[in-house]
Amino acid sequence: MMMPANFSAVNAEVVYGGAVADYLPDAWTAKNVKQFSTNIITLVSNSFFQGLVNATLGTMFGGNWGDDGVKLFGDEGTLKTWLYSDDMNFGNKVMRTLGAASVVYTLGTSDAKIFTVKNAADFTVA
Repeated sequence: MMMPANFSAVNAEVVYGGAVADYLPDAWTAKNVKQFSTNIITLVSNSFFQGLVNATLGTMFGGNWGDDGVKLFGDEGTLKTWLYSDDMNFGNKVMRTLGAASVVYTLGTSDAKIFTVKNAADFTVA
């Protein structure tokens, strides 16, 4: 007599009272969702990181920051001009703000990597 292909699963369900899901691996757990979310935030953060650092730390340590030079805050400040250029619509401004927030979140929750020799060779001072 031929048994159906899924007989063992049905047999386990009926005879042993177990669910088929007990025999299958967890496909998507809370741990997976957390890892996925962390990876997305990290990827977004990586794409926004250099621009935010240039607009903030680059301005502060660039040698011409202050009243007679480049400003960090204000209408013509480097932070505002990086975040919200004049030709951006509202949706783009919201997404840029979320990108900047992801950089701040990532810097607050992970270790900053030290420049390696390879990365230091690519670094240029303006």
